[in-house]
Amino acid sequence: MTSTHPNKISFSKYHGHGNDFIVLDDTQEELQLSREIRHLMCNRKYGIGADGLVILKKSVDHSFVIDYYNADGNPGSLCGNGSRCGVAFARKLGLFDTVCDFVACDGLHIARYIQDNDTYAVSFGNRYFHDIETIDDQNFFVNTGSPHHVRYVNDLNNYDVINEGKKLRYGKYADTNGSNVNFVEKKSDGNIFVRTYERGVDGETEACGTGAVASALVTKFRNLQDGGKDTYKKLKTSCDIHMAGGKLIVVFDITENSFTNIELIGSACHVFNGIYYFNTE
Repeated sequence: MTSTHPNKISFSKYHGHGNDFIVLDDTQEELQLSREIRHLMCNRKYGIGADGLVILKKSVDHSFVIDYYNADGNPGSLCGNGSRCGVAFARKLGLFDTVCDFVACDGLHIARYIQDNDTYAVSFGNRYFHDIETIDDQNFFVNTGSPHHVRYVNDLNNYDVINEGKKLRYGKYADTNGSNVNFVEKKSDGNIFVRTYERGVDGETEACGTGAVASALVTKFRNLQDGGKDTYKKLKTSCDIHMAGGKLIVVFDITENSFTNIELIGSACHVFNGIYYFNTE
């Protein structure tokens, strides 16, 4: 029987370049939210509305833990923009000043607050060149904490991101719990524009952090394939990734066989606080 006495939970709403999240403080370990409730909270008609749910938890050995859930209420893989928003929330709670370390589903990350331009950087560790799968000259796959198919296209503004994304997410990757799909256009001036179809949202998002990292690494990897043996010494070790919600920056070092010290840099904006009411059975 459904209770007539609603429970309530305080929340904050954040976004990273238009990729929006509900952020919760569970450092006191009191939350017990079902998949259905998480899904309803993210629903844009019947709940708060968000691309995902970020829950901050305490850690004995590190600054904190970030649990991430997709908009469908299911546990998600690493979310780059969601992680930055969780880090910004943790800073607002006073859990760190400028540098912290946090545990996500894929392991330990270092994050830092950049006061000069009010942005946050999150580390992504290293990726070897052999981590990038070449499907053909326009299609690649790499896992950057979340799985990403990267496809190079022309006329990105008019590309059918939703239907082409669905074809890959529910086709080629159907047996592996799906993949995010990034459609990339590299302009003649070197600028990189990306639109992303996200699994868990089952639609296009304004920005995608792990997708920005995937697109940057694959783009540099293609440059390496086209160049000679020592090309890695000459490549610029950063990429500006332009998405609908704004510009994300990916920085890294390049060795003869890997990308190291990868960081994703971007904003994390606090939009509002509120109270969500829900019933439990």
